Amino acid sequence: MIELPERAAMADYQRYIHQLETLHGWLDVDLIHTSFLLGEEVGELFKAIRRTEKLFLQTTESSPEKEGVKQEVAEEIVDVFNYLLALANRLDIDVEAAFRAKNAHNQKRTWLA
Repeated sequence: MIELPERAAMADYQRYIHQLETLHGWLDVDLIHTSFLLGEEVGELFKAIRRTEKLFLQTTESSPEKEGVKQEVAEEIVDVFNYLLALANRLDIDVEAAFRAKNAHNQKRTWLA
């Protein structure tokens, strides 16, 4: 059983995803196919968010319960996060270092409202 320590650092999350992919034999999936799978999960996340806002529900769909839909969104966020970490691992990107560098840059930027 693969375990993630409590209050894990980002490097621990990346290591965990590598171990999970090893366990399931997914390390052979290339960047393109992993990106396609990420895109599919992003679509599922968008659908879950749409359901939280009760937008464009199909007539056969019941109105979702708030907690159930929140759980659905949470699960899709995790799926997206897992694929992002998988892509970072394949490209040997330290996500924490990249996050810190990019957000330090973003703090200096300005946007028009």
